[in-house]
Amino acid sequence: MADLSTQNPCGLAQRVATALLRASGGTTACLQMPPLAGDSTNAGQIGIDAPGFLSLPLSPVVFRKARVAMQNAQLPKYELLISADAIAAQVTQLQLGSAQTLFFMASGVVVAGKLFLIEALSTSESQGAVYLYRLLLQEACGEWPM
Repeated sequence: MADLSTQNPCGLAQRVATALLRASGGTTACLQMPPLAGDSTNAGQIGIDAPGFLSLPLSPVVFRKARVAMQNAQLPKYELLISADAIAAQVTQLQLGSAQTLFFMASGVVVAGKLFLIEALSTSESQGAVYLYRLLLQEACGEWPM
């Protein structure tokens, strides 16, 4: 069914989502991005020097354990709720075409010093404008140096 309302999007849903994430104990997560410029040294070209990652801070976010049925030998899953304003700021800063491009380029997410891998992405919209991003995460094996 199509929404035939005459209301113009005004950003209210984005502001409410940001306020709710902050009020819900919002924290900061860092999106791990590959370096934008390659290593042109000889050691970098043959893989001796490990490339660094860009750490893009996202705030406000809410991090919580997902309610997923557990099976034997399955790692727990988590979800990260991110304000659309935080994602829009990073998309603009990196001059990307969309938020999906940002997430597809990401190597993972660091929350409280732990690295998580992105399994799925979903959005919540109001009047065609995204106000909240939800990432389904799985904990990676090992710690992330902060």
